[in-house]
Amino acid sequence: MSEVVNLSPSSEDYLEAIYRLSMLGKTGVRSSDVASLLKVAKPSVNRALKMLTDGGWITQEPYALIYLTEEGLKTAESIFSRHRTLQLFLREVLKVEEPIAEDDACKMEHVISDETMKAIHSFMKGYFSP
Repeated sequence: MSEVVNLSPSSEDYLEAIYRLSMLGKTGVRSSDVASLLKVAKPSVNRALKMLTDGGWITQEPYALIYLTEEGLKTAESIFSRHRTLQLFLREVLKVEEPIAEDDACKMEHVISDETMKAIHSFMKGYFSP
């Protein structure tokens, strides 16, 4: 689990959304699906996609499907792992209600240190192990 660098929290959210949508088994992701998932306007998605393309995290031809690059996939998996680990920690260990755990995990994943994230991840492995 490596620290995510060079991305703003907003860009991380877009990258994670693309990853989550791509996990649904599609061959590519539509920008309208990203807008719907994040509840943002299409122009906001287009600006974010340009930045992610310029940074080498995604590929997209104009008005075409979005694909994660190898680096984009690696980064998105790390972001998603952080999110899920924090969400589980909040929900299962601290007993925070689901909507609050989801919202807080999304906020925390951007600011928590790599060291603390590793400690929580390690704790969660032990928490769910027999």
